[in-house]
Amino acid sequence: MFGKLFNRKELEKKVEILQKRINELESENKLLFTRLSKQEVRTKKAVSDKQEADLALKKAEKKIEKLERTLENLKEEKQKTDELTQTFKRAVTLTNAQSCDLLSQIGSVRSRNEDLVTVYLHPNESITDLSEFESTIELEQDVRYLMQRIESPTGMALFYDMKRMGMVRMLMTPPFPIAESGWKLDRAFDTLQLQELLEQNLAICIVLAHAGETFIGISNRESFIDHKVVRSSVKEKHTKGGWSQRRFERLRDEDIKHHAEKARSVFESLVDEYKAEIKMVVASGEHNLIKEITGANSGYRYPFPLLFRSIDLKAKIEKHNIDKIRMLAWSARWYII
Repeated sequence: MFGKLFNRKELEKKVEILQKRINELESENKLLFTRLSKQEVRTKKAVSDKQEADLALKKAEKKIEKLERTLENLKEEKQKTDELTQTFKRAVTLTNAQSCDLLSQIGSVRSRNEDLVTVYLHPNESITDLSEFESTIELEQDVRYLMQRIESPTGMALFYDMKRMGMVRMLMTPPFPIAESGWKLDRAFDTLQLQELLEQNLAICIVLAHAGETFIGISNRESFIDHKVVRSSVKEKHTKGGWSQRRFERLRDEDIKHHAEKARSVFESLVDEYKAEIKMVVASGEHNLIKEITGANSGYRYPFPLLFRSIDLKAKIEKHNIDKIRMLAWSARWYII
């Protein structure tokens, strides 16, 4: 009987010790749980802070990329300008009205001898393609070099006074293609073809194609007849590599495709409405996007030519600068030799 009582007391002591240990462990568990909860809060905040930092970093990288592209473009423009200014005294873009005034002055020049040279060249032609020109006319090497350096989708016109103190030595790239190549040596410059080209009041369709913002307008020499601006969301270019970049580029390509489809619908609607008046489509911007919008990739179906030109608006398209697009489309580039 005493043995049983002793064993019972021993068991009660063990139970008491275990219960005390359980209480201690429960207390420790509560303390650890509290610490863990605080740690989770700090972890969530750290993750949130990292996400904000990553977003700020991406924005900064985009700004840096944009600035680097701008700087690279400026360097390229400066290099081209430096190369041209090695032989040109001056290069300037003139509006249609200014070009007509200057051409009138050139046409009024008279010489006592036949030493005024006029040259008209088709796009992708050079003076070597002109019959008997090189055997008759001796152009200075810097003039030849200059004519070779200029890339013009519309051709060029040269007005060159061969006298030692020649008053007129100019090269011009017109807004629309030269109709007929040829040359002439006379006592006056032959400005008729260029005058007719500049003064014609034909209707053209102007397309400025950029991912996310495309301008499409019908214009004559004086004003816009109609125009539309197509805008859509297109992701900025991705700078990082790997799977993330490939996925991002696929999404960007889908955005551009969607924008091209919207712009093409507007283009076809405007062109079909005014196709009886339109004589030409003048397009500038992203080359592949232009082809998608105008249908050049799938077979250009319109009866008027598609002319690719550089029209640099240097600003976002807004109501206040719409007419500047027309002026740039009808402008000409003049080079003083």
